[in-house]
Amino acid sequence: MWKLLIAEDETTIRKGLRHAANWEDYSINIIDEAEDGEIALEMAIEQKPNILFVDINMPFLNGLELMKQLRKHLPEAIFIVISGYDEFGYAQQAIKMDAFDYLIKPVNTEELKKTVKRATEHLEKNGRSKQLALQLEGNKPLLKETFLQKWCSGLLSEEEVNEQCQLLDIKLRGNIGMSIFKVVRGMDDGGTEKYWSDSLIIFSLKNIIKHILNAYPNVELFDDNSGNIVVLIPNVNMEQLIKQNREIKEYAESFLCKVIVCVENMFCDALSFPNQYTSLIKEMKSFKSLSPMVLLAKNYIDQHYYEHKISLKEVAGIVQVSPTYLSKQIKNELGVSFIHYLTKVRINKALLLIKDPYLKIYEVADMVGYSTQHYFCSAFKKVIGISPMVYKSGVKSND
Repeated sequence: MWKLLIAEDETTIRKGLRHAANWEDYSINIIDEAEDGEIALEMAIEQKPNILFVDINMPFLNGLELMKQLRKHLPEAIFIVISGYDEFGYAQQAIKMDAFDYLIKPVNTEELKKTVKRATEHLEKNGRSKQLALQLEGNKPLLKETFLQKWCSGLLSEEEVNEQCQLLDIKLRGNIGMSIFKVVRGMDDGGTEKYWSDSLIIFSLKNIIKHILNAYPNVELFDDNSGNIVVLIPNVNMEQLIKQNREIKEYAESFLCKVIVCVENMFCDALSFPNQYTSLIKEMKSFKSLSPMVLLAKNYIDQHYYEHKISLKEVAGIVQVSPTYLSKQIKNELGVSFIHYLTKVRINKALLLIKDPYLKIYEVADMVGYSTQHYFCSAFKKVIGISPMVYKSGVKSND
């Protein structure tokens, strides 16, 4: 039942309003009557009516002032203004107070009934909208996950994507960093072996990622149903993305005692997300053909490429085989020598970092493991065919 309060100083009119209709037929219960504005204010604050009949000209506190004060306490209440003053000025002020309707005394009973019927319909509609909003809020994480899974698979139109992003409050703007993490099943990282179910691994990895990325607003992450955790960070630069991913891998591997592989990229057009996802998944799938030993070695190189003194001997010690044997297996499975693979990783990271207009060439060189800019430029030109400076200039002109 909707609650109705009648605020009217004339007794005859109050009674007339009370008996103008069988209000129960409209799902309305008259909770009280007030003969002046101050009494009406106290009653309304205490009893919280949904609908109020408000007379403009009441003693102590007029109807307009009553509405103004009650808006703070009852933002969704409906005010039906009743006045003996057929003047535009009062109607205009009532409209400013967000009055639902303005009726002139003597009130026409049929007009009043129609107005009340519209008021209850409005309340019902608002109530349903509110309930849907609460349901949406409660289900938002699941709805986001489902939407992002469909989006990355290329199953949605541009219109659907824009509509769902707005509905689910997804804000992917600026430079968007995308990373995909995967726990390699059946392998530990050399630490104490722990048993983790697949669902617990995904749950734990998600929580670790959320914890480490807590300072970044509007981060979105989801499980793509293939054991991959996809992370999207808006308004981030490549240096930050690489740093955060390294921290996530180190922390997660230490906690889960599992090998975790990660691929990453950046893009600036949110609508290109499905293509970016497909490209990174293709890179991720290349890990499947590797033996555990080479995968461990590759994972270590991918995580420590920035260290100036990383060597074949060091990596061989990590995977507990001889440098000669590891070198042979890397060549067989990755198709390149240890040093060539290390160079490839470093230059690929450099290609991402060099797009940042604020990073100098020597800074990029140091960040990818080269002790001097000269050595970096030589390696870069050998792999890419042009110098880092020329490449950076080309990136700028394309922007």
